[in-house]
Amino acid sequence: MRMACVALMLAASLPAFAQETTVRIHSARPFGYFVGDLIHARIDVSVPADAVLSRASLPNPGPLSGSLDLRDVKLRETMENGARLWRLDLTYQNFYVALDARDIEVPGFDLSITTATGAQTIAVPAWRIGVSPLREIAPQKQEQASDYLRPDGSSAFVDEATPLNLAFGAGAAALLALALVARDRAWPPFQQRKARVFSALARQISTRRGADGGNLAVAIQSVHRALDQANGAILLSGDVPEFLRRHPEFELLRVDFERFFETSKRLFFGGESSEDDEAAEQLAQFVSRLARQERAG
Repeated sequence: MRMACVALMLAASLPAFAQETTVRIHSARPFGYFVGDLIHARIDVSVPADAVLSRASLPNPGPLSGSLDLRDVKLRETMENGARLWRLDLTYQNFYVALDARDIEVPGFDLSITTATGAQTIAVPAWRIGVSPLREIAPQKQEQASDYLRPDGSSAFVDEATPLNLAFGAGAAALLALALVARDRAWPPFQQRKARVFSALARQISTRRGADGGNLAVAIQSVHRALDQANGAILLSGDVPEFLRRHPEFELLRVDFERFFETSKRLFFGGESSEDDEAAEQLAQFVSRLARQERAG
């Protein structure tokens, strides 16, 4: 960005290197700043080629006065015409609330450098910018006192229908969610829903196995009683197809039904042992699947 040079150009006159060190201050514009505006300035410092800058002497961002802050400091170093050039890009912020157009001072600072002749100090002088008020101090003189008054502003229209509809919609969604939870937990008025016999049986078998290892014959009898209750009558192996037709949610378990009745037949009529761990595990899985299908149905 091309920056217009402020009317301030200083050729620093230091005894040790009078013609070798110069300081130039450039600003985007020297006037027209309002409260809160950022002020961008560039300071070019030309020194001998062997000079070394003490970075600790650079200005630190922060408040400079009650109405001016230094926001940012950037340093670039180049060589120009055999001399070392330090270019400082400074960003200030104006907080001065001007009542009229006037100049305010941007404080200067010192830079410490080291050359072949020793340590030196370069003074960057203070410079001024013009600030302006945001509005006039007093209104234009009127003949009548009523001429200074302004009509009341019109009130903003607030549409109450939208938030009301949203409230009703949210309330309906909450009631629906509550009804679904009540149905799942059998809260009133859903306490008379159809009993989930297989879910209760699954918990019973799990508790029994965890307590004493369970007994296969007792568990199979419990499953028979649960199937009879779900069927509304005693369920035999030959009745399974009709049961599955009336309860299609268990159709996927047709093979499990056949395996269960075969295990029951071998145990009660084939003389097999009631301590078959594999058969007990298959029975527990069968009941668990029945409970899952029961909830899904």
